[in-house]
Amino acid sequence: MKKIAILSIITTIALGSLFAVAIGEQNTKFSYKFKKHFKDCDSYEETITSEYENQKFTTQRKIMGWRNGICRYEEIITSPKDQYKLTCRLTSIQVDALYDAMKSHSRKAEKDELEIFAQKKDKSGELRYEVMGTQTIKGNKAYIAWAKIQNNPYFCTPQKLK
Repeated sequence: MKKIAILSIITTIALGSLFAVAIGEQNTKFSYKFKKHFKDCDSYEETITSEYENQKFTTQRKIMGWRNGICRYEEIITSPKDQYKLTCRLTSIQVDALYDAMKSHSRKAEKDELEIFAQKKDKSGELRYEVMGTQTIKGNKAYIAWAKIQNNPYFCTPQKLK
């Protein structure tokens, strides 16, 4: 049982690190059309490419719209070796905060701490997440804001596709 828990923690940390990197370069950029549609969570899709440590990433961003007061958003991130899908459920407050961060034209790098979560079952057997540590990240305002949301399992769920 302890081996499974340790493996779960290692996997969670690895996935968390992947999404911190895979959301793009340290100066994450969003197209005018993406920002315009994201502001109101209107359906929209776009594909971008980026490079990190000599690896090319392709990211398909998809705003799926509002459902039951939650903005549904999805990314499929493809590298030469792997493919992941990230499904997010965002509140209107998060949408506003992310939109404000994307509007910022500052390329000034900021540092922040990204929480790394691990799965844990409570006494009732329900799945919970626990902060297992932090990782320092550096990037523009949009990079930091998206990394914090996308790495939080209460808002975004990763799934390995290949």
